[in-house]
Amino acid sequence: MRMRKFFTVFCISAATLFAQSASIRFPRVDRLNDNAVDASTAWKIVRRLEPQIQDQNIFSIKYHPDGKSVIIGTTDFFIFRVSLEDGRMLWKTEARMQYQKEFDGPAIYDVSPDGKYFLSFGQTKPDVQASERFLVIRSSDNGSVVKRFPVELSTFYSVTAEKDHRYSATEEAERLESGTGFPWILTIADAKFVENGNRIVASYMGNMEGQNFYDRRLIIYDATTQKKINDMQLTADPKTAVWEQPGGFEVGHIQFPFLYNPQKKSLLFGTAHGRIHEIDPSEMLSNNKTPLVENKTAGKVLFTPLSTSGDMAEKDKQTLRYLAYSPDRKTVFASAGTEGGYIQLYAFDYSTRKEIFHSTLFDAGRLLAPSGDILVVGGIFSSGKFLIADVRMGKLVFASQGEEHVSESIFDTNPAFREVAALVGGNTIALIRPGNSEARW
Repeated sequence: MRMRKFFTVFCISAATLFAQSASIRFPRVDRLNDNAVDASTAWKIVRRLEPQIQDQNIFSIKYHPDGKSVIIGTTDFFIFRVSLEDGRMLWKTEARMQYQKEFDGPAIYDVSPDGKYFLSFGQTKPDVQASERFLVIRSSDNGSVVKRFPVELSTFYSVTAEKDHRYSATEEAERLESGTGFPWILTIADAKFVENGNRIVASYMGNMEGQNFYDRRLIIYDATTQKKINDMQLTADPKTAVWEQPGGFEVGHIQFPFLYNPQKKSLLFGTAHGRIHEIDPSEMLSNNKTPLVENKTAGKVLFTPLSTSGDMAEKDKQTLRYLAYSPDRKTVFASAGTEGGYIQLYAFDYSTRKEIFHSTLFDAGRLLAPSGDILVVGGIFSSGKFLIADVRMGKLVFASQGEEHVSESIFDTNPAFREVAALVGGNTIALIRPGNSEARW
């Protein structure tokens, strides 16, 4: 009787796992050529909008939760809120700062679930490249700064790699005299509202990163009090770490994707050594209290995307590019791989830690999973593909191809209904839908 009961439970568990795994699929993608889209399920560009932003080029786009407007950052450092009904400018504000890059602007990281605020960043001395950056909360009503978070300085310290980027008053005086930059300055790379807008997770990167891109931090704040709840520094998995290199990474860590699990209060993040880690609050606290990067905890390794390319000597060190959760947080999507056409898309079952699928090689990049069936996939490079896939049917429903190029990185999903806003050209927004009606996710 006990054996029969065990067998029944085993069969039910196996069937449940198989059903979940079999229900999520990704179509084959041709990296070099156009990809066919099923006409019966195709999404289409239903409207092209030229917002009233005074002919400025768009750097970032984020939907307001009303689904009827977007907040836009432009390349000459202005922020606009624009109506999607007619492109009308609702307000404009300046976000002045200096970055010595050809294409840059104020990032609109996230909008609060209630629509009242959005996250961006500022600079202590907007005319000085080597001045501190800080996180800000702005009002969605007029773009004004509501809260300014304290400047965060680097805590990076490695004996083996001979790197110490902690603040030093003596070194500051010497560097001011010589005109060199400050290694302890951190720049905000990304930020997200979590816990229904009550908390914020922000990722920081060193302003003077070397070729190994090692100085990365994740900080959790209370959105109301601005109090730092937890803080951790990126360090390599001890099993793959090469401590002669900063942070233990022998591969350049270009992206630093992260997710937040509200049930566990934990963070998931991807590394340059092809590992997806999870770190809980107690491990974050231990990480933060340990000065030496070689001794910091790195959390648990959940997944390791493995390359299917026969050309790859090391198939288990595919740099993590982007991560996304399914809305039910049962599936983790990841893009991972090296440059030159060796990047793939993966899906993993969060509870079993098993791979559900991996794609063909096509330079998969930025990922958004707005629903249980739709996955929006951008590319890594400016020539990369922009795709919308139905992962329940295993079909592409939209593919940017031909002469009209949809941005591989500047796009967002409408939180209210099935629609994607993506940049086409320097200042035109394409609204992509499965039809003209406003269907819910």
